[in-house]
Amino acid sequence: MKVNNLLLDRTQIRNFLSIRYNPLDKPIRKPITYNALLEKNSDSNGEQTEEYLRKSALNLVPKNTKTIAISLSSGIDSSLCLAILRKSFPNKKIVAICAVFDDGFDESKLAKKTAEKFEANFKILHMKSLFSHMPEIVYVSGKPRWNTYTHLVAKESKKYSDIFVTGDGADELFGGYTFRYSKFLVLHKSSDGWKKRVQNYLECHNRDWVPDQHNLFGKSIKFNWEHLYRYFKPYFQNELSPLQQVMLADFNGKLLFDFIPTGKSICKYYGLRSAPLFQDPRLMSFALHIPLEQKFDLTTQTGKLILRKICMRLGIIHAQDKKGFSPSLLFDWKKYGKDICKNYILNKNANIFRENLINYDWVLKAFTKIDDDDDIRYLNRLIAILALEIWYRLFVSKEMHKTDILT
Repeated sequence: MKVNNLLLDRTQIRNFLSIRYNPLDKPIRKPITYNALLEKNSDSNGEQTEEYLRKSALNLVPKNTKTIAISLSSGIDSSLCLAILRKSFPNKKIVAICAVFDDGFDESKLAKKTAEKFEANFKILHMKSLFSHMPEIVYVSGKPRWNTYTHLVAKESKKYSDIFVTGDGADELFGGYTFRYSKFLVLHKSSDGWKKRVQNYLECHNRDWVPDQHNLFGKSIKFNWEHLYRYFKPYFQNELSPLQQVMLADFNGKLLFDFIPTGKSICKYYGLRSAPLFQDPRLMSFALHIPLEQKFDLTTQTGKLILRKICMRLGIIHAQDKKGFSPSLLFDWKKYGKDICKNYILNKNANIFRENLINYDWVLKAFTKIDDDDDIRYLNRLIAILALEIWYRLFVSKEMHKTDILT
């Protein structure tokens, strides 16, 4: 894994621990401007979108491929991808892999029905603790992030195919973050300027930071919310409607700097050909210009309207609400995480404290907040801090190996 001299870039570390990605990284895809969301296309019944998805599948899956692997949940995105694959490749073998976390929402029952309907071999993958396997999780991307635990699905898929299909990008293109839109609309006032809109937007991502975020960092990192606000200013100072501005920020933020590079890193790590059907450039360009009302119903607070119509036409039964692919963090914390974090980030000799990256007193407070209140926001930050310490040991001090299991 290539390491450069900018490993301890304090700005990068601040960004990862405040918004979960670094907007100063070079994105794989060019960021879009607000003009990309101006409404000039229409696809109320979803027929054009379905055709774009079919073309995307034909383009991403080589003709000589015998078996295709797909990450399958009970949600709209992956279920639709499976249906498109079967429609496009009626004779190819498809292996659908559904990840299940201990004490997490079990999507496997509905996912299995979808797999059976579209004649795919169905595999359940029981996920391991993200705490104990943090070295491998961090190593995959080479950055201090912990949301790459999905790499285990890709690792499993490699047993069956060199092609790995996902539904990544559907939420950003077709209005899937309904919980975020609803919260933003509650907070929004027509008189709000760009900075207030940015603050409201970040409030809709409040698991990525804590109220006392300024106290989280050590003396070597200068934290100021104003610096972070500037990253988002172009997305909220334009002629788009408030929700379109949110969608612009989602696309240019987490999709471009988190989800896409994470997916690419995972597939490169396992020698897989990445096949995210929704990320075909022609589909993305078309979908971005579709009117907001064809994506999100303001009255019912329902998103992905076009994708729902395609699913209905193809006979796809999916979960109605977005659950998200994620572990039960509190369960994992109580079973493994607390003891592991005590060993690695309650030690004053840890690298993060020696380098003055993190405030030790804040970490002590976070442990108390989690014990007393089951505060998920503080737990998210502690996991991010653990990932930072493990990243340092892997790539800077090189005292740890990716195969190490934390105890």
